[in-house]
Amino acid sequence: MHDRLASRPPAAHVRTGGEPLSRIHGPARVILAVWVVWLIAGCESLRLVQMADEAKDFHPKTIGVLPADAGIYKDAEGKIDGIITDVLVRTKWFQTVVGGEDIRKQIEANPELKKSVEVYLAKLRELNFSDPELCKVISELCGIEAILIPTVDVWEYTMLGGDKIARVGISMKLVDTKTGKTMWRAGHLVSEEYRFLKPELTSMGRSMVRKMIDRMPH
Repeated sequence: MHDRLASRPPAAHVRTGGEPLSRIHGPARVILAVWVVWLIAGCESLRLVQMADEAKDFHPKTIGVLPADAGIYKDAEGKIDGIITDVLVRTKWFQTVVGGEDIRKQIEANPELKKSVEVYLAKLRELNFSDPELCKVISELCGIEAILIPTVDVWEYTMLGGDKIARVGISMKLVDTKTGKTMWRAGHLVSEEYRFLKPELTSMGRSMVRKMIDRMPH
């Protein structure tokens, strides 16, 4: 990518001050223990997070989610779009969130938008180039200041070493439509072993999306 991205710093090391936990008794000890577990969980890092230097000053009021590229994982089509849109709306960070399904309908109804999105994504995929002119066209036609581009990397039940595994992997890019610059990108993959009852891939995906969006600049 032509964008100069800065790697996200490692997760913060958690220290607790005051008396050791072993010297704290009763309800206070329980509350402190729960707080420490919650804090450590909140610092859990993703597989990949990169942020542009300019991201700290990037505060879009409107955002659009392009329909996710699910590749061979057809069962994820539409599902991940809805999950991402719902998570973004619940953050209340943006005045307007144009979801993947809405943009899909606009693409089908507007030939100019359809061509712009197709060419933009082709350049991004094949040339690793985020075309600023096409970004501006998409921005004007969809009424958005930022584009979130999701990709489903894995969405499956499989066998690994004789074990039954549920796996979900998602990548995202956040693009400034004014400049075409990639402000943030993240990727994560989770696996869950099971014996009889299959874990819900949709639930695994929702949990992952929440974790990723939580680290997205806004």
